[in-house]
Amino acid sequence: EFGGVAQLLIVNQDFVSSHDVETGEVLWEHDWPGSSSMDANVAQPVVIPGDRLLLSKGYGVGAELVQVINDEDEGWVTKTIWKNNRVMKTKFTNLAIKDGYAYGLDDGVLSCIEIDSGRRQWKRGRYGQGQILMVGDSLLVMAEDGRLAMAAASPDGYQLFGEMQAIDGQTWNNPCLYGHYLLVRNADEAACYELP
Repeated sequence: EFGGVAQLLIVNQDFVSSHDVETGEVLWEHDWPGSSSMDANVAQPVVIPGDRLLLSKGYGVGAELVQVINDEDEGWVTKTIWKNNRVMKTKFTNLAIKDGYAYGLDDGVLSCIEIDSGRRQWKRGRYGQGQILMVGDSLLVMAEDGRLAMAAASPDGYQLFGEMQAIDGQTWNNPCLYGHYLLVRNADEAACYELP
């Protein structure tokens, strides 16, 4: 929702677009160059309170914080607040947001940035092009090699609580938490873990 208007956001090959949820009409577009054969746009956009949108992308692009404004004269317009090609270079993973900070796999390394400034707080722990899931004050990290790790969702630094080999083989899939059951899978196998 931007300016009190519900919108459907889509990351396309070269831009992000917003559509009216009833009619599908394009409300606005924001350039976000990409190429499906080389540097695809894969990570989902994240709506941030205050009519802002956080974009992230691998392939050396980084992240961008965009403000979405419904101007009386110009209609819907987007304005870049900051752009930083050194942070949140996500490929397959989506970002997790908590208390003004974004967490994600920046070129395969777990990272935290301050949303308002785009400044990196920390970057540590190699997980490849896996996925993350925010659970309360913790991050469940599904590594590309099938490891499952649990770390603190805190801007104060990287705090690893533990990890285990959950499945074998290349894993790009999102983990799923249902109650106290954690489901993980890749192209070869799936597993369900009962969490305490």
